[in-house]
Amino acid sequence: MTVWNSNKEKNQDKDQEIESIILTDKQYTREDLLICATHGCVYAIHKKDGTKLWKTKIQSSASVISIFVTDDDRLIVGAFGKTYSLSLMSGEILWKNKMPGFGYSEVSVISTPSKILQQPPPQVSQEELDALPLPPHYEQVVEDKPIIISCSEGKAMAIDIDTGETIWTYNCPGGWYNIPVAIVEPSNWEAGRPNQLVFIGSGKWVYCLNARTGIVIWSAKVSTAKLGYDFMTLATPWSSRLVAESHSAFSQNPVAQHRAIQRSKERSA
Repeated sequence: MTVWNSNKEKNQDKDQEIESIILTDKQYTREDLLICATHGCVYAIHKKDGTKLWKTKIQSSASVISIFVTDDDRLIVGAFGKTYSLSLMSGEILWKNKMPGFGYSEVSVISTPSKILQQPPPQVSQEELDALPLPPHYEQVVEDKPIIISCSEGKAMAIDIDTGETIWTYNCPGGWYNIPVAIVEPSNWEAGRPNQLVFIGSGKWVYCLNARTGIVIWSAKVSTAKLGYDFMTLATPWSSRLVAESHSAFSQNPVAQHRAIQRSKERSA
C-alpha cells in the first residue's frame, strides 16, 4: 500500500492560474481520501478526522465543480467549460483540456473502466478438452485504457486519460445548450455487446455511442413535452450499484441542474 508523505510536494502553475497546496504533514494512502469540490476549489479530506490534506484552486467563478476518481488514481475535474486531470494524492495538475466550443458552463465528467471482461473462449467438447496436454487457462479480466467523457452545452467529448488530448467530439442533435449527462456500460459478450458504450442524455434525446470511437449506435427522442426544463437523468442497474458507493453524480444529485434553474431565475429577476 502506497503511503503519501504530504510535506514533500508543492506545486503552483501560474500560467494556468491554478495552484495546488499541501495543507498538512500527515501521511495518508488513497483509502484515506475523501474528495470535496466547492467554491472554485478541490480539497482532499481525511476520512478519519476531516483533516484537509491538499487544496487545488480550479476556477474562482465556477459555481459547480464535478469530480470523478479513476482506477489509476487520477482525479478528473470538470468546471467552467474545461476538464482537468489531477493527481489524487497531491492535487497536482497533470493536464487541462480547454474544450473549445463547449462554452463556460458546468461540465459532467466520467471515465470508462480500466478493466473489462474479455471475450470468452469458444465452446469445445469434453473430448477435445481431455485431449489437451494441459488444461486451458483463460484470464477473465483484461486491461483497457480508460477514456474520459466530458459533456457540456449540448456536446460530448472523449479525452485521452494520459495526455489530455481530444479523441472525438459529438454535438448532440436536439441537445441544444443543455448540460448532457452520461453513463458508461462495459462490454458484455454474452449480451452481444463487444464494445464499451456511453449513453448520453441531453434535452429530450438519448444517444448511444461507442466509447472509444464516438460512432453513434442509436439515438432516440424520449419526450415530446413542450413545457418544463430540459434536464435528464440516466441510470442502469450496473451504474446505480456503483455510484452509490463511489461519488455524487448529477443523475442522483442534480446540483448542476439546480444551479441552472437558479441562474435562469436570476436573469429574469
